[in-house]
Amino acid sequence: MSVVVTISTFAVCVLLSSTKTEELFPHIRGHLCADWTGRLGNIMFQYASLYGIAQRNDMVFAIHKFDDINYSFDNLFALKFKNKSICEYAQTWGENEPCLYDENAANVPANLNVKHVSLLQSWKYFSHVEQAIRTQFKFKEEFETKCLQVLNETIIEWTSNHSSVPQDKLQIVGIHIRRGDYLDKGKIKYGYRTASADYINKSMNYFRDKFKHVLFLAYTAHNWKDMLWRENHVVGSDVVLMHMHSPEVDMCVLSKCNHSIITVGSFGWWAAWLANGTTIYYKDMAKNNSNYRKDFSEDMTDYFYPGWIGF
Repeated sequence: MSVVVTISTFAVCVLLSSTKTEELFPHIRGHLCADWTGRLGNIMFQYASLYGIAQRNDMVFAIHKFDDINYSFDNLFALKFKNKSICEYAQTWGENEPCLYDENAANVPANLNVKHVSLLQSWKYFSHVEQAIRTQFKFKEEFETKCLQVLNETIIEWTSNHSSVPQDKLQIVGIHIRRGDYLDKGKIKYGYRTASADYINKSMNYFRDKFKHVLFLAYTAHNWKDMLWRENHVVGSDVVLMHMHSPEVDMCVLSKCNHSIITVGSFGWWAAWLANGTTIYYKDMAKNNSNYRKDFSEDMTDYFYPGWIGF
């Protein structure tokens, strides 16, 4: 006996109208995971860029509850998972170069779990979610409290010795000087360069000409060579050579300054970005025609933030 299957007119209409995949199967949101590399400045780039990529592709940005980024910030929007199963078997994804915007790096398979094994050091990855990043990159209360204490005590001590300077008219400029590992032979050969004393002086004089009352808070690494270089080249009655605390406290202090002078490295980059004032940057950080210079876009504007001033 044969079986006759009948399909109602209504059912035919439903099948004919369901021609798109997303109408037959709901969109499955993949998870985007990080392969953390480096210290505070580097992981901030990775977090911000991956958050932006996840938002762009309608994915879930997932981090582990014990990842280092959680030590510094406690208002992160990323999904925090307790085990690593989500990312352990994820498909890997990468970038062409670490300091330029790569469209392929930004377009990941949205319905898969993907681990991005990249540095992603371009503001363009998170330009569309900038306010969300600023909201998330608020340091934990313990760092914020210490940061404000350091900043206030420094200003009070300096103004007490400069009574003619009204505190409410004072423009605070943070200076971050990185040398240290940038002077390693291998990095010099690769094309890394450190900022010169002339660059520091020119940058400081820019703000001295711009403002009547200015105070420079100068940070560098806690090693005798870098501290001696700072002592010899960052000089003036309007300069305070700052003592180091934790990276979070030091970056927080720099982020509270009105304006910024940065040399090289991601730590100074983020301190200036968070401060969001006038920023002077060292434009010759990568030697021309070097391998390091190839890590950047042609005009380096993928890396340096719009409006920053290169000296």
